[in-house]
Amino acid sequence: MRLFAKYFLCAALVISVALLFSGYRLITYSYENAVRRETERAVRQYQYDKFTVQAALIPKPDDLMETLRGLAPDLSVSGLSAFFAEDRSLLYSNLPAEPDTAILDGVRADAVINRIQTVDGRSYIFVCGQITQSGVTVYMAAATDMSSVTGQKDEMVRGFVSVYFTTLGISAAVILILCEFLTRPVMRINRAAKRIARGRYNERLPVSRGDEIGELAGSFNMMAEAVEEKITALSENARQKEDFTANFAHELKTPLTSIIGYADMLYQKALPPEQVRDAAWYILNEGLRLEALSLKLMDLIVLNRQDFVLEEMPAEELLADIAGGLKPVLEERKVGLRVAAGPAYIKADYDLIKTLLLNLIDNALKAGCNQIEIEGKVSGGRYCVSIADNGRGIPASELTRITEAFYMVDKSRSRKQHGAGLGLALAARIAEIHGGALEFASREGVGTVVKISFICAAGGDEDE
Repeated sequence: MRLFAKYFLCAALVISVALLFSGYRLITYSYENAVRRETERAVRQYQYDKFTVQAALIPKPDDLMETLRGLAPDLSVSGLSAFFAEDRSLLYSNLPAEPDTAILDGVRADAVINRIQTVDGRSYIFVCGQITQSGVTVYMAAATDMSSVTGQKDEMVRGFVSVYFTTLGISAAVILILCEFLTRPVMRINRAAKRIARGRYNERLPVSRGDEIGELAGSFNMMAEAVEEKITALSENARQKEDFTANFAHELKTPLTSIIGYADMLYQKALPPEQVRDAAWYILNEGLRLEALSLKLMDLIVLNRQDFVLEEMPAEELLADIAGGLKPVLEERKVGLRVAAGPAYIKADYDLIKTLLLNLIDNALKAGCNQIEIEGKVSGGRYCVSIADNGRGIPASELTRITEAFYMVDKSRSRKQHGAGLGLALAARIAEIHGGALEFASREGVGTVVKISFICAAGGDEDE
């Protein structure tokens, strides 16, 4: 059952019971007062009639019974009356029906009895007492018609029934309006809850009341805000996990290609011991880097960690190491690579900086170039690295968006080359950790140049 119906039925029931109880008490009180007044009047009239009868019997003390039978019709007794002998035999009666002698039960010399009885469908008040004269006792019963009181009660009942249903009808209409007013805020909260359930987590309720409904609306808003924050956190967590999975899969490609290339070289060719050692070193180096990289990518993407320890390392050795690792990939794609690195020590995280530079070179390969040039030199107290290719270039309108996650300049070609649009977004974050930023310059059909600078740790002459 809906709350509206419960409010309505409860209020209607309370009003109905209250009206019935009030009407019953009012009618009963009025009727009892009327009966009490009629009874008092009947007792007074009985006393008066009793004195009248006694006065009439004083001159005739002999044979009181016969005297009473003869005088009774002529006595000035008001209303209806009956006389009984001491043995309760009827001496005289002008009642509409023969009275029941049971009304004499309990009559004593010092007390009168009054009772209400119905005779032939009419209600009477019977007042009974004893009359003792010359040692002879008779009973006298006086009856007063109180049908008017009963009729008045019946009229009050009929009037109350009319008032009851009229009041109940008006009350029902008022209750309907009040129930609508009371349940409307609850229905608003219910509709807002449904909208939140459908995904509108920014749904809020206006709080304009100071009562319990206003407190409920405020609590609802607090709950909705907590739900929105939780959903946002869960969505961000899921996105971070997806980013990590996609980035890690993306970063596996280049080192795995190097590992597979050097392993194939060892398997297919009989190489001198020095080349075998170099190939094994590259395989070992790339394997260890992948192991460390998985944890660092987790910290970077999922935990949003920014406080990586930057160690001093020789920039020229880092670039030479990258060039050596790319040798199988470049030979397979027939791409030339020229490295010109000036000596300097930079502050960097080896695994992350190598991931950044490999991403930039990977994008150059995807651009269809056949020549890549890597240059490193000290300038303005920083070590600047530029990677230039002669690929297809990037449209000027796309340059400001290429570091956005999942953004791809040529979507069809990127999908064919298994790209996800994550490489440059990750590279931009790594550059930020190293205190720098990626700078792009490109011309369609000519090629692209990407520059990034690192903090110089010590040594190195500045190039002019």
